[in-house]
Amino acid sequence: MEKKTIKSGMPFVTAGGAVFVFALIFGIGSGISYALAAVIGVGGFFAGKMLFPDQVIEVESAPKSGNAEVDALIKEARNQLADIVSANDAIADPKLSAQIDDIEKTSREILARLEEQPNMLSSLRTFLRYYLPTTQKLLDVRASLEGDVNSGKNLQIAGRIHEAVEQVQDALHKQLDALNNYRFIDLESEMDVLADMLKGDGLMGQPENTDSVSQTETAEADPFAGLFERKS
Repeated sequence: MEKKTIKSGMPFVTAGGAVFVFALIFGIGSGISYALAAVIGVGGFFAGKMLFPDQVIEVESAPKSGNAEVDALIKEARNQLADIVSANDAIADPKLSAQIDDIEKTSREILARLEEQPNMLSSLRTFLRYYLPTTQKLLDVRASLEGDVNSGKNLQIAGRIHEAVEQVQDALHKQLDALNNYRFIDLESEMDVLADMLKGDGLMGQPENTDSVSQTETAEADPFAGLFERKS
């Protein structure tokens, strides 16, 4: 997220209004009147700044994965999530609304993983090209039924959409877990390479054995013991 300032145009309106009122009451024709009008205008401008300050809002920063295709897909996915949020605003069912909130949160976490590791795109094409846009369409339909959701065919359609949302929610959690596991596996591989390089350069010695503390006890006392040791 990044902060963006939205400047208000009202200070210019209040400045112009103040000068206009001054001109109506006192008229403008002399050098002094012009000077007074200028002072009144400046005062009106600063009064407008106080009454209508600039707004600072947080907006999503543009994706910076280093891959143009991935960045474009992330932008598209964010737009779809915005539509999902809008549909959720129209849905009164608290359980369904909570599930949609979770879908949005999980989806954004998946997009964050993709931005960090754009090489995961091949694993996420189905999510980006089918699951997310289809979920958006289903929720748009569900939102359109809100005014008469409990009658006839609408109730049946709403029920099926609710079931689909539950399935999507579960699938997204599994997808995120898979991405997290991949990241940990990738981290382990990097640690193995680091350990090999340290050993090859003679910068990593073997720990000394002591009579008082066994290797097992050391490992239990220090959860990071042997972190860079390659597992056979």
